[in-house]
Amino acid sequence: MDERRDAIISIRPPYAEAILDGAKTIELRRRIPSLSVGTTLWIYATKPVGAVIGLARVQRIVRGDPEQIWLDFGHAAAIDRVSYEAYFSGADEAIGIILADVERSEEFVEIEKLRTIREGFHPPQVLMWISGTEAQNLRQLTDGSGSLV
Repeated sequence: MDERRDAIISIRPPYAEAILDGAKTIELRRRIPSLSVGTTLWIYATKPVGAVIGLARVQRIVRGDPEQIWLDFGHAAAIDRVSYEAYFSGADEAIGIILADVERSEEFVEIEKLRTIREGFHPPQVLMWISGTEAQNLRQLTDGSGSLV
C-alpha cells in the first residue's frame, strides 16, 4: 500500500517554475531520502524566490544509470544534455521523481510565514518531512484561506 506523507523539497527557481508550468515532469537527483509513491512534495523555490510556490504528488520513482535515465526521461527534465551530464558527473546512479497532480500556489509562502508553521524553519538542502498538521497549515497559507490549525 502506498504511504501518503508530506515533505518540502528545495528546487532551484527555473526548475520549480518548469514543474509548475508542466514543462518538467521529473525531478532529478543524485540522492534522495526514501520517498513513497503518493507523497505530496511542497515545492520550495530556493533564493532569490525563497518561498513554497506549489506542490506535486510523487507518481513514481525511477533509479538507474545516468545515461539510461537521460535516454528514458531527458525529454521531461527541462534540462539540456550538457547541464545534465555536469550534474551527474561521477555519479553511479540517477534518481528521477516522476511528478503528477501539480498545483501552483495561489499565495507564495515565504520563510517568515513558514516559521509560523515550524519554529526556526530553515529551507531544506534536499528534503524535509512535515507533519499532517504542518501540511494542513501550509495548504491554508498557499490557498489564502486564512487561519492556522
